[in-house]
Formats: sequence, C-alpha cells, structure tokens
Amino acid sequence: MPVTTGSAAGKWLRTAPADCLRAGLGGPGLVFAMLLAHPTQAIAAAGASLSVLNEDVFRGRSLSEGRPVAVGELSYDDLSGFYIGGSITGVATRHSGAQLLGVQGYAGYARRIGSGPTLDVGITNARYTHYYSGSAGVDYTEFYAGIITDHISSHIRYSPNYFGTGQATLYGDLDGVLRPKDKWRLNAHVGLLVQAGRQSLPHSARRRYDWRIGASRDIGHFSLQLGWAGSGPGRDYYAGSPHGRSSFLFGATYIF
Repeated sequence: MPVTTGSAAGKWLRTAPADCLRAGLGGPGLVFAMLLAHPTQAIAAAGASLSVLNEDVFRGRSLSEGRPVAVGELSYDDLSGFYIGGSITGVATRHSGAQLLGVQGYAGYARRIGSGPTLDVGITNARYTHYYSGSAGVDYTEFYAGIITDHISSHIRYSPNYFGTGQATLYGDLDGVLRPKDKWRLNAHVGLLVQAGRQSLPHSARRRYDWRIGASRDIGHFSLQLGWAGSGPGRDYYAGSPHGRSSFLFGATYIF
C-alpha cells in the first residue's frame, strides 16, 4: 500500500483555539485555518496566531479560574510529515492583573496511508504557573497516537504523571468538523479520561468524560468562535468554590 506524508496532523491537531476554543484536545492549534485552503495538498506551512478567549477550558475544566486569557502560538508543518510548535498563555487574574498562565510545546509525525487516513504520533509538554486553577505550578507530559480523516479525528493519549498528581492516565477523544458553508465550521468533541493506576486519586472519579460543541466563522485573517463545553461526573472547583459542569465559550483568533 502506498504511503504519503503531509500536513494532515496540522490540519487536525491545530484546531485549538481556531475551532475548539482550547476546550478539549489538549494539543497544538494553528495552521488549521491555512490548510483549509488546500485540504488535499501536502504542503510545508509555518504559522502564527494570537487569540483572546473568555476562559481557558481544557477537557471540560477551567484552567484560568473562569478568567479571560490571551494565547500566542507558533507552529511548523514539514513536507516530511514532522511538525512542531508551541504556545504561551496569559491570564487576567482576579487580584494580580495580567500574569503568565502557562506554556506548551509539542512535536509529532504524521503519515498518510495512500488516499486513506493519516496516522499521527507525537508528544506534548505543558507547564502551568500557580495562577492556574490548581493553585500550584505543574508540569506534565503526554504521548499520543491517533488517526485523522477529512472530517473525523481520534487519538489515545498517555500521561505518566497527569498534571503532577503522580497518577498515570489514558485519554481517548473523538473530534469532528463540518463545513456547511464557505468560511463556516461546526465542530464537536467527546473525550474520556481514565486513571490508569491501581488506586484512584482522592476526591476524584476514576473515569471522567468531557464534551464540546461549537461553531466558527472566518472573516479575513480573523476567526470568531462560539462554543459550549462541559465534563462530569461532579462539578468544577476553583477560586475556593464549586462551579457548574458546563461553560459558554467565545473568542477571536487572528492568524498572521
């Protein structure tokens, strides 16, 4: 079976924030809008974007204590199939003004099988300061492998020390995108996080699900997004009090 390489991983993984408002993929996000113009071509692409979002929601949980964030991203997809990138996130805190929330880096390799799906593997690393909702700085790494098609993406992700808890986790996700009209996109996501260790973390469900639905509209170099995301079981908890399971999300991205 012939094997080709290309930038399909960039097209799918870099859907946050341009399509997903950082609501669940937990991975890179920005050459996607550029690649939509050439969905069947394998092209080398470098990109940069700047986003403003009403909060940073990751797998149904707020990382920014419900506060607005600004996200700068850089990425590069090579013709060989290798890709690399990173992002930096600032947050408008309640009492300390604008502060660094976290940084994230990723690298991976995608290989398309003939005219069929693309196989994708990679690694991400994220570091969050004490301004994130966990109230203490954390550093964690995830390895992932998955399959990508024109409209559907699915990955399995493994972290040996999820958010610095000492617990290994597995996370499976399924994402879909439809383009009903030119410059419009509808997207949906479901995910399941499973604690892989023999013992569960205190006050934490052994299995947690998250979901998201959303829409985006491209206007020139801008992408405007709306979404709704949530998770369960249990409620989100930050800033000293519990919060609802779901969040209304909105934001704007400028793609350079």
